[in-house]
Amino acid sequence: MRLHIKKILVYFAEHFPSECSGLSACFCKFFLTASLIVSLSSLKAQQDVMFVQTFFNQAFVNPGAAGHDTAGYFNVIALNRTQIAGFDGAPVTTMVNVNGSLKIGNAPSGVSLTLYNDKGGFLTSPSFNLGYAYQLKVGKGSLGIGLSAGMFFSILEPAGWLPPDGGNDPAIPTSKGTKQSFDAGVGLFYSYRRFYAGLSCMHLTCPAFMLGDAASKLKRTFYVNAGHSFTMPNPDIELRPTATVLTDLATANYDVSATVFFKNKYWVGADCRFGSSFGFLAGMNLLPNMRIGYSYGYNISELSKFAGGNHEVMLTYRFSVQIERGKQKYKSIRYL
Repeated sequence: MRLHIKKILVYFAEHFPSECSGLSACFCKFFLTASLIVSLSSLKAQQDVMFVQTFFNQAFVNPGAAGHDTAGYFNVIALNRTQIAGFDGAPVTTMVNVNGSLKIGNAPSGVSLTLYNDKGGFLTSPSFNLGYAYQLKVGKGSLGIGLSAGMFFSILEPAGWLPPDGGNDPAIPTSKGTKQSFDAGVGLFYSYRRFYAGLSCMHLTCPAFMLGDAASKLKRTFYVNAGHSFTMPNPDIELRPTATVLTDLATANYDVSATVFFKNKYWVGADCRFGSSFGFLAGMNLLPNMRIGYSYGYNISELSKFAGGNHEVMLTYRFSVQIERGKQKYKSIRYL
């Protein structure tokens, strides 16, 4: 499996970013090389949830993406993902991200706010972070250099937690436990015309979380992703393939998808998570500034024998931000 992934990435490195040149080509090759490095990891589950529809808003997994394509407006994206549906205590993850572009002084910048909550079994992990990205012109493209900081919380509620043999287990806590830690992330996000590539490290500070009577730490999580939009012979149809690698350098997840857009209003696509699931996604623009999407993933792992698939619902909204400086109102009819 890993050998096939390497061959795919090598092919992309040679053919995919055909529109890039000069410094742009260097950054394209850099991100694809990073993908090759992390592909040496095994295919296992991660501590972080990998959303299928993240490509609609990259700022959630990469602070460097904040404001990269939002000149004059802000994007709001809400995602809710339920994994192994039907399984008692199945993980449910909700994320809301708001990001947009600002000009701080003469520096083109982007800002973001992320609210996140992950609940699985008796452990709930809410968090929030604020992000900032400096947008730098590199060749014909743009490079976002970002940093995020916030707080990570974990709440362990052992009520109803019983050992399989029905006895008392001293390792099982008897009271509610909470823990809060500082969290941070960094990221680079490059875009040129219809191509983008990102590299980020989240949980940079390895925040602690509750696990029984002891506190464990999250591992640093690396995201490497890339995507491109291709216009078909019919100009109303656009193809957008994407690829994402999520790894803590001990284990990794690989996700690829291909989505077809019609008149940039309706879309349908397929998604494959190697060794884990495959499924589809679809959506539409409800209003000029609002869209809704859904994805379903069928588990191909051993879990498919005991539970259903993965459901993900997305809602996005875009609103404009107009700041007029020095605007004054006069009541005198001489100024009407």
